[in-house]
Amino acid sequence: MTITADLQRILDIAISLTAEKSYSKLLERLISECMDISGCDAGTLYIMRNNKLDFMILRNHTMNVYQGGNGEPIESMPPVALDDKYVCSYSAIHKKTINIQDVYNDSSFDWQGPKRYDSITGYNTRSMLVVPLIDHDGRVIGVLQLINALDAEGNITGFSADSENIVFSIASEAAISLSNMILVRQLREMLYSFVSSLTTAIDERTPYNANHSLNVAKYCDEFAKFLMKEERERTDFEHISDSEREQLVMAAMVHDVGKLITPIEIMNKPDRLDYRLPIMENRWKYLEARLKIDFYEKIITEKDYNELHAAFTEGRELIRKSNTAPFLDGEIIEKIKALKEISILNRENGEVVEFLTDEELHEILIVKGTLTSEERKIIEMHVVYTDRILSKISFQDDFKLVRKFAAAHHEYLDGTGYPNGLTAKDLPMEVRIMTIADIFDSLTADDRPYKKAVPKDRALSILESMAEEGKLDVELVSRFKDYINEK
Repeated sequence: MTITADLQRILDIAISLTAEKSYSKLLERLISECMDISGCDAGTLYIMRNNKLDFMILRNHTMNVYQGGNGEPIESMPPVALDDKYVCSYSAIHKKTINIQDVYNDSSFDWQGPKRYDSITGYNTRSMLVVPLIDHDGRVIGVLQLINALDAEGNITGFSADSENIVFSIASEAAISLSNMILVRQLREMLYSFVSSLTTAIDERTPYNANHSLNVAKYCDEFAKFLMKEERERTDFEHISDSEREQLVMAAMVHDVGKLITPIEIMNKPDRLDYRLPIMENRWKYLEARLKIDFYEKIITEKDYNELHAAFTEGRELIRKSNTAPFLDGEIIEKIKALKEISILNRENGEVVEFLTDEELHEILIVKGTLTSEERKIIEMHVVYTDRILSKISFQDDFKLVRKFAAAHHEYLDGTGYPNGLTAKDLPMEVRIMTIADIFDSLTADDRPYKKAVPKDRALSILESMAEEGKLDVELVSRFKDYINEK
């Protein structure tokens, strides 16, 4: 079979349409190629949404008009209702191609819209070819409307049967590609909405983590774009692609999903003693009352009473201050331990009532933060849970690295992170970025119960110190500082 130049052109158009990966560019190419091959002057492309036809692209060579083409409806033009009186709607409803030789001599449809356009602009709408875009499942996903076919001299003429067949063929190819793109976009939107709901669940679970996931995602997104901009100006910096940036942002949104399993009482622990302090306060009141009774009944001397009363008072203040202190030094720790020596005998039952129990001593002696070593291990397990939860989600090629990125955000370059003690060779650029963003937001957050927000400059200094220790990427921390200072 001999392939003519015209047939080759049609094949080339079909191939180019099916190969196009951009939704907006596919819409542009569809209307452009069909207008060109049919030799017409104007065209309108509609996409079906919510049982209406949205104006996506409007093109008119004579009027030098080109609206739309960005993949979103033209805001200035309201959608067309699905009503048989409108030619584009009729084509969509009945899945039929409509070929009108002269709209001014046709009574089949309501032509008030084109005529109004003509009266306002001075244009002369005459012939029209309206083709439904039907996908592989037989669903109409849009309508292509071509206006004013032109002959070799530029005179308006009707659309030929050949043009009708060719445009229908091209539109069918494009419809299948558009349908696939729409399906992919819907799947992506569904994935993002699912991830967004997970993020909301994580951050809403505790008031002390209110916006952390979203903040980290925002930092990752903005910092990655900052680096991508720098890459155009520098040749000595590692490359990051749009796909990797998108995966990084999604991973940041779900990096703490494992906290859905972490016990809330540990996540919300505001200070070292938490619920124990009110119980201790009540016991101290009892001890003080018991002390007074022993003194009044002359069981203890005035000197002993005064010494014990002073010890009670000093001990209470020491515990209260230590409970919320950011850090306990060695001197304070020794003073707290000495409180274990204070006790009073309950003469009714012969039991010794301690000022400070072993469990309370264990809790109050937390050097930094509010968690014991046992509680911190439970918190650290959230990364393991994150990995397990994300392993149940089928992340396809476009998001295949999300789980890997999210599960490694507490790993350090020197191998001292958790849960797997990974080192620099195991940690890609995206993980290093997320770790920096996660630490920065945790330091500067003002919604944490166990600490005050660290000023931005101090937080950046902490990141630099961690980089000098070999935990964080030195170059990335330097660039992150530039990014923060430019915000």
